[in-house]
Amino acid sequence: MNYDIYLYIAYITSRLISGKRIATLYDYSQSGYIHLSNFSDIGFLKDFDEKHKDYVPGYATGCRYQYSFDSGQSIELSINGSSFIGHIRGTSSYFLGNIRGDSIYIYNHNESEHFNYRISAHVVEHEGESIVCHNCCFLK
Repeated sequence: MNYDIYLYIAYITSRLISGKRIATLYDYSQSGYIHLSNFSDIGFLKDFDEKHKDYVPGYATGCRYQYSFDSGQSIELSINGSSFIGHIRGTSSYFLGNIRGDSIYIYNHNESEHFNYRISAHVVEHEGESIVCHNCCFLK
């Protein structure tokens, strides 16, 4: 199993539920920071951001989505409020999770694995520039 897919799930659900474009996640299982710009599916993330650049947070409630990554994996995703459930196509892996503030919780039912992340930095637009924000100073 490619565990990077859970990073992408965290990214997608965060964007669709909270509207945040994640730059850096803190991974509790690895006790370290993950910079999403270092991943092979960065092309997918850029395309995803472009398609959702005018997205209004919360609109995804009750919607179903399907996303295919550059790596060839794809997910089916359904969102209800701040909770989500999904399936990694081509596997028996089903996952569910939720977002509370800057925390993202994902549980893989088939493997009985938990993935817990915290958004430690996200991208904001400020005066026409994309800036990585660590403390939301531009949102106040």
